[in-house]
Amino acid sequence: MKLLTAVALAALSLPFGANAFAQTSTSGLTRADVHAQLIEAEADGLVPAPKNDYPPSAQTVARNRELYAIRHQESGGTTSAVASAPRTSDSSAAD
Repeated sequence: MKLLTAVALAALSLPFGANAFAQTSTSGLTRADVHAQLIEAEADGLVPAPKNDYPPSAQTVARNRELYAIRHQESGGTTSAVASAPRTSDSSAAD
């Protein structure tokens, strides 16, 4: 009788246990969406940020924007809006 109960319990638990490992929901973001968000964060100066400077300070954001603008001007991208942002913050920091 114990063997029959054990077999019945095992047979009934298999379909319920298999559902625990199935992925039924998606996050809604594609790889392309995540990649675009990372590029936008890099252009905004938020990435890269050192571990001991989180959230990044205004100086770190300005420097990251400047580096991003320099990198993408060399590749032929249009970064006039991004390139103009750090100049205004750098001039106020120098005063």
